Amino acid sequence: MKKEILPANKFEKIYRFGEVTSTMDVCEDLIKSGVRKGMVLAESQTAGRGRNAKKWVSEANGNIYLSFFDKLDTDFIPQRCAVAASSAVSQFVEKAGTVQIKWPNDILINQRKVSGIIAKTFDSGGKRFYICGIGVNVFMPEDPENNFVWKPAAVSEFAEVSGEEVLKILVKAVNSAFSFAQSSLILDVYAEKISWMIGKNIVFSQDLVRKETGRIVGFSDDFSVIGIETADGLREFSALSILSII
Repeated sequence: MKKEILPANKFEKIYRFGEVTSTMDVCEDLIKSGVRKGMVLAESQTAGRGRNAKKWVSEANGNIYLSFFDKLDTDFIPQRCAVAASSAVSQFVEKAGTVQIKWPNDILINQRKVSGIIAKTFDSGGKRFYICGIGVNVFMPEDPENNFVWKPAAVSEFAEVSGEEVLKILVKAVNSAFSFAQSSLILDVYAEKISWMIGKNIVFSQDLVRKETGRIVGFSDDFSVIGIETADGLREFSALSILSII
């Protein structure tokens, strides 16, 4: 990928690699070395991170494996990531309404996963940073074991695109989402994108072993908690794995 295609952004510099364990690992190493903000892009990852210790398939096939970091002075970071990824993908899908956020921050096209997001905080030298990772399927990933929890989707199913084109739009979207001082604007967009989930029946798991069922009744004001009506009554969760939505 050529550096000049990337727009100016608040993270200032992008670090490019061929194969890495994880772009989030590289972010941590850069922070430890004294770098205070930046973006990290890799052609492939040998240990791409997903939520709840899941693996993110990361072949060198033109898909996007991007992480970025900055000092922790911004709120609603997972929601900002989700809005950015959703906005970027929507620009390549003719009917943007088919692009949805699955709580807390997976991006779906017609209930197939096109993008995964992970966010964390990291302390170094007495300072706290946020690190966010966004993976986008520009092309359909290969998985000989076919062990995806959610069937994958790819941007290239809906438009003739290259990884460079999607990356450029994604960087713009991330810069925009993380430049908003008014978090209410981000939350309004996020709320609209996950509203489709309310009233849906789901299968979920807290430990990836025992499956439970219920109906989504809503979210907390900051979207950190999901409310699910189960056979045991209304329950609230700050973390779980949603296995299917009906």
